[in-house]
Amino acid sequence: MQQEKWKKFWDYSIILVVFAVTGTTAAIFPKWIMPLTGFTKGTWQYVLGNILLITPIYQVLLLGYAFIFGKFKYFYEKQKKIGRWLFGWLRPNKS
Repeated sequence: MQQEKWKKFWDYSIILVVFAVTGTTAAIFPKWIMPLTGFTKGTWQYVLGNILLITPIYQVLLLGYAFIFGKFKYFYEKQKKIGRWLFGWLRPNKS
């Protein structure tokens, strides 16, 4: 029983570390990428470009770090579930 609690503790700890490292990396990326777009900082184009560029990069980084930390399957299943929920409106209605 005690070993199971420690296993869950380490699993949750690794998941939190993956989120922390991914978030930190995703916060650094705009500083490198956004100057290449030519948008002026503080404009709506800059903000929109930032969102559109960083969102997919975050997803890729998340899976990359999950792979490094041995939690790829967990994060991949969660991303598939969220993707089906977000893009479910694209599927034709089966009724």
